[in-house]
Amino acid sequence: MEFTIIQAVLPSFAVAALGYFYSVKGTPLDTRSIADLIYYIFSPCLVFSSLSKRSFHCKEFLLIGISVTILIMGMMIIVFLYMKLHRIEKKGFYLPIIFMNTGNIALPMALLLYGNEGLSKAIIFHLVNVMFLYSMGVFLVSKKINLKDLFKIPFLHAAIFGVLVSMFPVAVPEPLSKYLSLIAKGIDLLAKGAIPLLILSLGYSINRTRLPDLRHGLAGAWLRVFLGPAMAVGLILFFRHIGWTGPVHSYYNISQDVRTTEAVIILMASMPAPITSFLLNEKFDNCPEQAASMVLVGSLTGVFSIPFVLALSQKILFTH
Repeated sequence: MEFTIIQAVLPSFAVAALGYFYSVKGTPLDTRSIADLIYYIFSPCLVFSSLSKRSFHCKEFLLIGISVTILIMGMMIIVFLYMKLHRIEKKGFYLPIIFMNTGNIALPMALLLYGNEGLSKAIIFHLVNVMFLYSMGVFLVSKKINLKDLFKIPFLHAAIFGVLVSMFPVAVPEPLSKYLSLIAKGIDLLAKGAIPLLILSLGYSINRTRLPDLRHGLAGAWLRVFLGPAMAVGLILFFRHIGWTGPVHSYYNISQDVRTTEAVIILMASMPAPITSFLLNEKFDNCPEQAASMVLVGSLTGVFSIPFVLALSQKILFTH
């Protein structure tokens, strides 16, 4: 299993490294245009393509949603205590620690480790994480929030539409079904392009970060990549203890499906800080240097920490 984990983790970081080296040696790219392509086209297609092809259960949404909420709020308490101890007042310090990079690296790893089932669960986790980032995260660094902007997120619309298509299939006339099939194939094609583009964009963006404050960068990054998954393991053990994900439940294929959900929760909690946390701190001028150092240190640490955490969690939680 350890070798399988390494096989899933290393290709993602290798592609990210390729993006970084291109940012150093290659022709400068219009990163805003690339980000727009990912934001408005590729990511929504990936979300819709994955979610529209599987069945859903309300308890699964609830389990993942509650897990994301507890992980974020739990990390907020830890960061609050750390900031009090070190007399840090800038609220932007929260973002790179409490939020996870559940997009660029986590989605490809979920696909490689757990297949399409794992990818769809990871997308649900990603959506909840991003909703918190663009609501609570923006409020922390700006002291204001615009709910209209929150509901304009394209992949939120794609997720809702994908779930509706999955849960409420509609019979269509034969001539129309052929055209819909062509559209679906086009969406699937764009969805396949989302994964490599997400990873490359992460590597390319890392070149923008610097290490002006290594001490807090190391502390924040390690809190994110080690304490995050430790909290996830504790949370899963608690869910099993109260019988929510224990073997006695039969709300759906517990032996495989719920265990995949648990594994995805640990995977996502193991992720370093997202580039978006640095970009938001930079936009609102709220300690962007510290955020940048945490993103960079966390991304580099993740090359080693993620395989270690996943292998350890497999031995603790998923061996009999």
